[in-house]
Amino acid sequence: MLSTSSPRDYRIDTAKGILICLVVLGHFLEAGGSWRADTTRLPLTAIYMFHMPAFVFLAGVTAKTTHLGRRLGTFAVILATFQALYFVAAELLQIDRNFSVATPFWILWFLLAMFWWLLLLPVIRTFPKTTAALSVLVSAVIGVIDAVGYPLSLSRTLIFLPFFVLGATYGKEILGAVSALSAIWKSAAVFLAVAVWLFLYRVDLSQKWLYGSFGFDDLGVTHGQGILVRVGLFVVAAFVTMTFISLMPKRDGILARTGRHSLAVFALHGLVVLALTPVMPWFLQEAGSISALAACTILTAITVLVLALRPFELAIRRFSSTIVEGYTGLCRERDSASAR
Repeated sequence: MLSTSSPRDYRIDTAKGILICLVVLGHFLEAGGSWRADTTRLPLTAIYMFHMPAFVFLAGVTAKTTHLGRRLGTFAVILATFQALYFVAAELLQIDRNFSVATPFWILWFLLAMFWWLLLLPVIRTFPKTTAALSVLVSAVIGVIDAVGYPLSLSRTLIFLPFFVLGATYGKEILGAVSALSAIWKSAAVFLAVAVWLFLYRVDLSQKWLYGSFGFDDLGVTHGQGILVRVGLFVVAAFVTMTFISLMPKRDGILARTGRHSLAVFALHGLVVLALTPVMPWFLQEAGSISALAACTILTAITVLVLALRPFELAIRRFSSTIVEGYTGLCRERDSASAR
């Protein structure tokens, strides 16, 4: 089990590095409407069946209650900044996208979800078993309420909440347990994960289930069916996530370094995807799905390598921390003046 005095866990960094590559690849493929083509729907199914649950789980593992106010402020600043930046980008590119103060733009839902999860973190740490059980229950049944959707990122926040709770409460123990599995057990887990992936592909599961943004009525199922499917997908995502993490090496490397700068890659890659969105459907139609998959893979590698450079991550963190520290300083001055 890891302790606070342990050296950096490169398994987490490497996992984040691979996951952010999958995030970027998935968005490039989606820009071309690739869910409609069998060749590209295959990797998209593999990506979406676990990549965000895995990311959320690791976010829970690394979440801290220290300086919580500053952490919340940092996410709020980054969200507000990139909400404005993406609005300007969409206007300049003449891309028809809906913007709302209450609804984060596209990929920015994760930043607001992180805000909510961190806000719950003290309660999660105080009542780990209770919050773990309740989070699974809420995740399974929240689709009954159709009003819980994109606004305030509530649907995704609640559907992916169990992974954050498990990461924040038992994540380090889980990391140690899955890493200690023998090669035979890991191989069996990989085989089963691939079988599940191919099954989901074969039944042509709607991607709406994997987004975590829709209620059961929008998904066209009864409440009972919806709960069963949601629980099944939770089990699948949890199993594939644990299998994935069990394969992570304990050494440093380019993927681990990418994982340490995943915030910048996540926040900025959408601008690249938006810029290429107008030509992606045409390219898919003209070049074919296999060529489109190859092109998207190359674009992903280039985008991640560039945006994972240290200056991008440093700029975002310094900008957000400067705003938060400035606001905190003003509040202190105001409180001091009021106390005189």
